Amino acid sequence: MTTLEHSAYDTGRAGFGPIGFAGRALRLFNHAMRTRSDRAALRAMPDHLLKDMGITRSGIDYYTSVRYATPDTDVTDIRTIG
Repeated sequence: MTTLEHSAYDTGRAGFGPIGFAGRALRLFNHAMRTRSDRAALRAMPDHLLKDMGITRSGIDYYTSVRYATPDTDVTDIRTIG
């Protein structure tokens, strides 16, 4: 007979209370502001730099969208490049 070891993860409903809601709202606001800042930085770049990165002016919104964004663990801040 096998025994189950205790899981390192909590299986409760953590994060569903008011504090969890506030944390999610803060993360969403932070992500929206970072996305807006990244888009502004890309729009301020000259065309030849965008071309070097393989981005067109019409593709800036696409490349900074949520579905194309990289995970937060491996994010490069485009404002610090160069």
